[in-house]
Amino acid sequence: MDFHIVHVTVPAHTAEAIGETFWQAGAQGLETVAETDTSTTLRAYFPEAPAAENLLAALEHTLAAFDDHEGHLRDFAIERRPHEDWLVKWKADWRVQPVGQRWLIVPPWQRAEAAANPEWQGRLPLVIEPGMAFGTGTHATTRACLTLLEQLPTTPERLLDVGTGTGILAIAAAKRFPDAVCSACDTDPDAVAIAAVNAQDNGVGGRLQAHVGSVTAYPDGYFDLVLANLTAEVITALASDLARVLRPQGHLIAAGILSERQAGVAAALTAAGLDLRQTQTDGEWWAALAQRRPGDTPA
Repeated sequence: MDFHIVHVTVPAHTAEAIGETFWQAGAQGLETVAETDTSTTLRAYFPEAPAAENLLAALEHTLAAFDDHEGHLRDFAIERRPHEDWLVKWKADWRVQPVGQRWLIVPPWQRAEAAANPEWQGRLPLVIEPGMAFGTGTHATTRACLTLLEQLPTTPERLLDVGTGTGILAIAAAKRFPDAVCSACDTDPDAVAIAAVNAQDNGVGGRLQAHVGSVTAYPDGYFDLVLANLTAEVITALASDLARVLRPQGHLIAAGILSERQAGVAAALTAAGLDLRQTQTDGEWWAALAQRRPGDTPA
C-alpha cells in the first residue's frame, strides 16, 4: 500500500498550529525535518492522498489566524511513496508523556511500559491513539486544559466537554472526578465515535455520554464545569452559551486561543457573565479558567 507525504515550510512560530491542522486533516504521522530561527519545515504522513486544495486552504486558514504577517506557506508539495515501515518507526518515536502533576499520556502500544515504570505510579493514564482526531495530549492547548483541570478548586457533579475530538479532556475529567456525570459533544460525528471508543478503552465508557452537536443544545444552568478547547473565534461566538449552561459559580476552562487573541476572548467571556480566575500561557497559546458570576444571567 502506498502512502503520501505532505511537505510544507511555515513561519517557525506557527509550526504547532500547522501541525494540529495536519492531525485534523487525517495525518497519521508528523515530523519536523528542518528548523531555523524563522521557519520550520514539516512532513506529514497520510495513508491516502489528501485533497490538495482542501488541505492547502486549511493550512492557509490556520496561518491567517496569526496577525503579524511575518511569513507565508512555502514549498507545499504532496509526494506519493511506496509502502515502508514508516508507521512502525513513527510509533517507536512516541513516548509516554507526563503532563502536569496528575496525568500520563499513553500511546496504546506503550501501556505495559507505563504500568511498569515506578516514576509514573499514582498518575492517571490517558490512553490515546495519536492522530485519531484533535487532542492527543501533546499539544500546548490540551496540556493547558489538563493543567487547569487538575487545579480546579471545586468538585463538579456534572461536566461537559465541548468539541471533544478524541475525548481526552472528557476522559481526564471522568477519571479526575469519578462521581461526576460526564457529557461530551462535537459537531463531527466521526470525532464523537472516536471519543466513545477512547472512553471505553480508558474504562469510563459507561460514564461518558457523547453527542453530535454543540453547547447550544444543552439546558440553562446544568453543568458545574465546561471544557472548551476550541479556537478564539469559536469561543467568542459561543461565549454566551458557554456561560448559560453553567450553574452560578460554575467553571469554564477555555483553550485553543492564540495569545494575540486573548484580549478579545477575555472581553467576550466577561461580557457573558464570567470572571477570569486563572490564566496560563504556553508559547503562543493562552488558556483560562473562568467562573460564572453568582446570580448573573449570561448576556
